[in-house]
Amino acid sequence: MATERPRASAKPGVLHSLRVYPGFRVLFSTTVATNASFWMWQLVTGWLALVLTDSAFFVGLIGFLGGIPMLLVSLPAGVVIDRVDRRLVLLLAQISVTLVVAVVTFMFWRGWLVPWHLLVGVFLAGTAMSFVFPTRNAMVADLVERSDLANAVALNSAGQNAPRVIGPALAGPLVGGIGITATLALCALLQLASVAISWHLPARPPRRVPRPLLASFTEGLSVIRRSEYLLALLVLAALPTMLIMPYTSLLPVFARDELGLGSGGLGLLMALNGLGGLCGALAVAGLKALAESPRMLLLSLLGFGLAVIAFAHSPVAWLASLFLFLAGFVSSVYMSANNTLLQLHVDDEVRGRVLSVYLLTWGLLPLGTLPAGTIADGWGAPIAVTILTVLALVAVGLTAVRFPILRTRYPSPRRPPGLLTRERPGARLGD
Repeated sequence: MATERPRASAKPGVLHSLRVYPGFRVLFSTTVATNASFWMWQLVTGWLALVLTDSAFFVGLIGFLGGIPMLLVSLPAGVVIDRVDRRLVLLLAQISVTLVVAVVTFMFWRGWLVPWHLLVGVFLAGTAMSFVFPTRNAMVADLVERSDLANAVALNSAGQNAPRVIGPALAGPLVGGIGITATLALCALLQLASVAISWHLPARPPRRVPRPLLASFTEGLSVIRRSEYLLALLVLAALPTMLIMPYTSLLPVFARDELGLGSGGLGLLMALNGLGGLCGALAVAGLKALAESPRMLLLSLLGFGLAVIAFAHSPVAWLASLFLFLAGFVSSVYMSANNTLLQLHVDDEVRGRVLSVYLLTWGLLPLGTLPAGTIADGWGAPIAVTILTVLALVAVGLTAVRFPILRTRYPSPRRPPGLLTRERPGARLGD
C-alpha cells in the first residue's frame, strides 16, 4: 500500500503528520494504548516487587528481567521485521503481551502469584515488547513522506511519552483505591484495545526477496560498521541507557525511602517525568532543527545527566518532581533527535535491522539497573544514581572527542558504499 500523500492545503505544524497521514494516525493511536498499559505495568510490577520482598535489589532485578530480552532478541527481531509483513509482526507481538499480562492478573487474583512468577511474567512481556518497539519505529517511515519524517518521529515519541503521564497517574491511585488486581486487569484491556487498533494498519510486505537468514542477520551490522556516523549515534544511544536511565527503576525506592511517598506519590513522580517527556517530544515536533542537529543531541544529553543528579539529591518531593520533569523533557529531546538522525540516514530495506540495533541499546538498561540496585542496597539510591550518571557524562564527552561529526550543527555524513546508496531514505511504499 502506498504512503498517503499530504493534501496541498495542509499547513506544516506540530501535528502535521497526524493531520495528513491516516495510516500514521492509526499507528499513533495504537502506540498510545500500548504504552499506557506498559507504563502502568511498570509501576504496578515495581511496586508489587517492593511489597513482596522489601528489597531494592529485587526491584532492580524486576527491571533487569523486564529489559534484558531487548538485549537478547532485538537483533533476531530486526531480521523478522525486514523479512515479514510488519503489520503481522506487530499484531502477534501485541497479542503475546496481552496474554502475559492477563495470566499474571489471573494468578494474582487467585492468590497464586509469588516473586518468581512475577520475574517470569516481566521477562515474557519484555520479550514480546522487544518486537513491538522496533516494528513501530520502522513503520513510521512507511507511513509518511521523507520530508515529514522528523515531525512524525517526534510525534511518535510524544505518543510514547503521553502515556507516561496518564498511565502512572492512573495506576498509583488505582493501586491504592481499587487494588492491584483491577489495575493489572486494566493493563490487559488496554493491550487488547491496542491489538484492535493495530488491525487497521496497512500491510507492509518486504520490499525485496529475502536473502539467506545468516546474511540478513549480519547485513544490518555491516551497514552500521561501514558508517562512522551511524556508529556514533548508536554509541550515544547506548551510554545513557545503560548508565543514566536506571534511575527510573529505582523510583519506587526514591518514593518510599527518600521522599516518604506511597504508591500514589510514586505514580505522580512517574507522571511528571512522562509529562516532561511529552513536552520535550512536542517541542521537537514543532522545531524540526532540534531533531536534526548532533550538537543538540550532545547538549540534551548533558542536561539530562545534570537533571537526574539534581533529582537524586533533592530533599523534598516538590523539588524532586521539578527535576524529574526537566529530566523527562531533555531526555525526550535527546531520544527524538537520536531516532530521527538514525532514520534519516538508513534505507528502508535494512531499517528494521538497524533500528533493532538501536533497540539493542535499550537492552543495555538491565546492565545498569542490576548494579544500581546493588549499590542502592549498600549506600542508598542517591549515591547509586550519581555514580552511574557521572560515568555516563564522562563517557559521552570521550565519545564526542572520538567522533568529531557529533560536534557539528547540521552534518552531511558521507554515505558508505553498498546498501545505503541503493535507495533514498524514507522511501514510500509505492515507489
